[in-house]
Amino acid sequence: MRDERSRLAVLGDPLAYTRSPDLHRAGLAGLGLGGSSEAVRVPPEALEATLNDLAARGYRGVNLTHPHKERVLPLLARTSDASRRSRSVNTVGFESDGWWGDTTDGPGLVDWLGSLGRDPARERVMLLGAGGAARSVAVALSAAGASHLVASARRPGAVASGWRDVAGVNLVAWRSAGEARQLGRATLVVNATPLAGRATPAPLGRISRAALILDLAYGAELTPWVIAARAEGREAYDGLGLLVFQARRSLALWYARPVEVDPLARAVGWPR
Repeated sequence: MRDERSRLAVLGDPLAYTRSPDLHRAGLAGLGLGGSSEAVRVPPEALEATLNDLAARGYRGVNLTHPHKERVLPLLARTSDASRRSRSVNTVGFESDGWWGDTTDGPGLVDWLGSLGRDPARERVMLLGAGGAARSVAVALSAAGASHLVASARRPGAVASGWRDVAGVNLVAWRSAGEARQLGRATLVVNATPLAGRATPAPLGRISRAALILDLAYGAELTPWVIAARAEGREAYDGLGLLVFQARRSLALWYARPVEVDPLARAVGWPR
């Protein structure tokens, strides 16, 4: 029987490429639910109206991507502590008593690390970028025991206030000597910027060869940074892995039950 509440979507702008609907549909099938999911391009000024429309039409919830993760906060009746601290929401649920918001980016990355046999508490983490995605990752890694966290920002002073609720993270300037030192010491380097193509998130020569490299960007093919890292024999993955694990977490929040990762991974061809 079709569950009319099992209607999902992902919202973003420009939303040029996304596999979230495939993951949603695979998760619904794994839960034995009928349903649908779609990708909807939504400019920032239309976010509230779009959410109102989807809620009125019986959607269960939505995932959010750039540029909506922080903009949605004032529209929500309830948010998780992690969302408030990171000022980032990627999962919204529509309920009769108000919309709720949470972030599954950081927890999804912790799950992803676990699948790779990595313990956050043993990592020296370098985050490239200081926006909502980086903050969500930092909050989750800190909660999982990571004690050495550094984030690189183009203007550290300008973003410092956004990090005031994320304890234990040091900010360094983008492409600075401080960044270079931290890259050389890191055991885990995470690109949390939208840089793609020939715009390298960080020179590979500055990164220890023993470090795990995670690029949160993803597309139809591996990102150039990951391809270059693998060509040097490094362990590197693109953001499709994070997408799988954060979608699993989002589905578990929407339907209040555990979701198996294997059907989601098969749906998008992960790992690759």
